[in-house]
Amino acid sequence: MAAYSPTRMLIQFEDWCTYSCDIVLKSKGLKILLSYPPDSFDLIIFDVTMGSCLYPLIHKFNYPPSIAATAFPLPTYVAHTFGNQLQPSYIPWYGLPYTTDMSFTERVWNFLFTYADVIKRHVSLYKKEHNLAKAVFGENIPPMDELERHISLVLTNTDPILNYPQPIAPNFIPVGGLHTRRSENLPQDIQTILDNAKHGVVVFSLGTNVRSDKLDKRTQKALLEAFSKIQQTVIWKFESEIDNLPKNVIVRKWLPQNDVIGHPNVKLFIGHGGALSTQEAIYHGVPMICIPFVVDQRINSKLIVKKKLGVDLDFKQITAGYVLQKIREVLDNPMYSENMKKSSNTFKDRLETPLERGIFWVEYVLRHGGAEFLSTPARDFSYFKASSLDVITFLFVITFVTTIIFYRIVTFIVKTCAKKKKAKVE
Repeated sequence: MAAYSPTRMLIQFEDWCTYSCDIVLKSKGLKILLSYPPDSFDLIIFDVTMGSCLYPLIHKFNYPPSIAATAFPLPTYVAHTFGNQLQPSYIPWYGLPYTTDMSFTERVWNFLFTYADVIKRHVSLYKKEHNLAKAVFGENIPPMDELERHISLVLTNTDPILNYPQPIAPNFIPVGGLHTRRSENLPQDIQTILDNAKHGVVVFSLGTNVRSDKLDKRTQKALLEAFSKIQQTVIWKFESEIDNLPKNVIVRKWLPQNDVIGHPNVKLFIGHGGALSTQEAIYHGVPMICIPFVVDQRINSKLIVKKKLGVDLDFKQITAGYVLQKIREVLDNPMYSENMKKSSNTFKDRLETPLERGIFWVEYVLRHGGAEFLSTPARDFSYFKASSLDVITFLFVITFVTTIIFYRIVTFIVKTCAKKKKAKVE
């Protein structure tokens, strides 16, 4: 995945969505859910990150109020679908390694991939998922676009402190960092390791989608060699067994990541740059080394670097010396830790937690039977209408035609005067 081009990532992401849809539609959980009577539910919350696969539940359960949610930091396709104006001039598409400071060429590519993603989702993905869903929900289910229009509110995993600031419509509720909380209830063995680490702890985890034990042996060896040359204790989320561990490296197949990172002895977090992981690091004020592989990990990693909250590391270039250099850069420069602590303090300084905000708006939708009135008219506009490109084009054409007519009139007058003057001379 780390070697995917943006084009391949765009195609691959749709394949992931249809694959996930097929698995979910065949799941025992959905079969149980479909056995409930039509009026069983007061509200449905959909994870819309991977598409529209379960939208027919709206039809199945007689159109109860519905809410969308995504763990992505407001993907462009979700923003567009629910009526938020896209800003490709300064908001990078999730598959490109850009920041808000894009060159003209980068803005061109960002524009093209942003809208290719939006178009592909509605032209291709929704049809594929609709065809898969008909096998479970029946041939007469409404189109996915029509069902999606019933969803009135979006809980989006974004926050101007955690992500790039952008304007959002009233029906988008930012709950970035909703899952973050104070460290608590650590397993006793992990608690002991963290408490007894004299020189601090480095936590290394690549999340759930990238398994550390699937890294090739050369990469594993390089990482272990780099870890062996630092004083800090390293806790590595490694999903199977691994040989020749240095004395300061401890492996666990699973880690309660938020609680581990939140321990005061943790000095550095090495991760894949996923949204949830970077938000946990910022919440707890722990500087990062990001090793991005795919989708939003690249944007998140660039943001960490841009804000000087840590550094990024190219997976394809991993050697012991390269990894050690990055670790030393973050551990030996207090700037990264200080910047992270400032960001943490800023993020926590608010009237309500993201979780409290999310709960309020879920209950709000329940109390009012939906929140359609929060959607902007742009949700039902074409891109050209929402962006006033139709008006701009019209005005450009009028100006161009008027200019041409004026030019020809002036040219005609000048030529006529010249002919008359010439005739008098003769």
